[in-house]
Amino acid sequence: MSWKDTYNTKLTTLSDVVKKIKSGDKIWAGGYLSVPVLALKELDKTALNLDNAELYAGLLTYPYEFLKPEYVGHLTYRSLFMGPLEKKAQNGGNAEIITYHLSNVKEVLDRIDFDVMIVETTPPDENGYMSMGACGGVGNRIVLDRNINTVIAIINENQPFVGNKENLLHIDDVHFIAEGHHPIAEAKPAAPSEVEIQIAKLILPMIKDGSTIQIGIGGLSNTIGLGLKNHKNLGIHTEMFTESMMELCKAGAVTGAAKNYQPHKIVTAFAAGSQELLDFMDHNDQIKIDNVGIVNNPNEIAKNDNLVSINTCIMIDLTGQVAAEGIGHKQISGTGGQVDFIRATRMSKGGLSIITLKSTYKGKDGIDSTIKFELPPGTPVTTLRNDVQIIVTEYGVADLRGLSTVQRAKALINIAHPDFRDELRNAAIAINLYK
Repeated sequence: MSWKDTYNTKLTTLSDVVKKIKSGDKIWAGGYLSVPVLALKELDKTALNLDNAELYAGLLTYPYEFLKPEYVGHLTYRSLFMGPLEKKAQNGGNAEIITYHLSNVKEVLDRIDFDVMIVETTPPDENGYMSMGACGGVGNRIVLDRNINTVIAIINENQPFVGNKENLLHIDDVHFIAEGHHPIAEAKPAAPSEVEIQIAKLILPMIKDGSTIQIGIGGLSNTIGLGLKNHKNLGIHTEMFTESMMELCKAGAVTGAAKNYQPHKIVTAFAAGSQELLDFMDHNDQIKIDNVGIVNNPNEIAKNDNLVSINTCIMIDLTGQVAAEGIGHKQISGTGGQVDFIRATRMSKGGLSIITLKSTYKGKDGIDSTIKFELPPGTPVTTLRNDVQIIVTEYGVADLRGLSTVQRAKALINIAHPDFRDELRNAAIAINLYK
């Protein structure tokens, strides 16, 4: 039987395929752009008929009905990474967050006895292989290797075909197929603010030709990307491939020639950006999507010399404790891979970790400092003070490596917004943290 015959034998409709999900099932639905949007919309219609089913995914891009509180106990949603929709639904809705370092994703998923896997893929190639698209590395391969009872592929012709073996799924390895074509959600970069432009200006001189870089998404990362266009032989090893990295590739700044680990390859687990980015990834042999547990393994990342990791945070205290995922008891995002890459830079020859933040934010009582005497009670510490290296605001650079706690406090106060420096200094003096 040819793969085309197999395809037609396994082909069913979206409404029929979600009927394979039963009460008590634990379902894996991928993350971000690999989440089967149309299939989950169909599941919305029947989810209240289920009892004690559990859905695991992350960073949803559509406001499904099952995020409402009445679905708790029918189809409980547990998210492996919090996006805006999960953030909204966690407070009185149907969303729970699992916090973990992305390097530990296998440990997390191995503790869950999945019954069903349902993810988006491309149409099959001439050999019957489907690509798991732009975000196939978020955990799909780990779940597939468990030989679970029901594997469902939702075909979307708009997914980019990224064809390394870790991101492929053969027609013989799925039990059911349905077609659900829809446009892929775009995450176009925001225009950088003046503050972000100033922060980028402070960071760019720290990045040398031949460095392997990891940067995030948003106005700041886009500004850094544009600023690195004249660099040479940059490499990319990053959990998330973004618009700014694509621009560097198109400018010829990225060759990967200086990488020690997987040279010439752009190693990533998932992507976020515009349609132009998805088109760039399609059948691009330079890009390798792998399981995020491998991509974010500090021991693997650190094989690259001159690794530069650039991340953002929400706030930091005067000893260097970094809060990047929540304030108080309010979860804002996931833990992600910040710590994975920071620890990798410690082991990389010539490695460097940079954490950025704007000096102020708008709180409920007006403008406040992001550099705090102490973090608000209940705030999760994402990066320990002993792991922190360089902190950058628009007011300067604080290199905390090798500093005493008193020296750290002084360095951080010096890059705080001027309106808050006296307040921070007086609080530090009161506990002998400033002399």
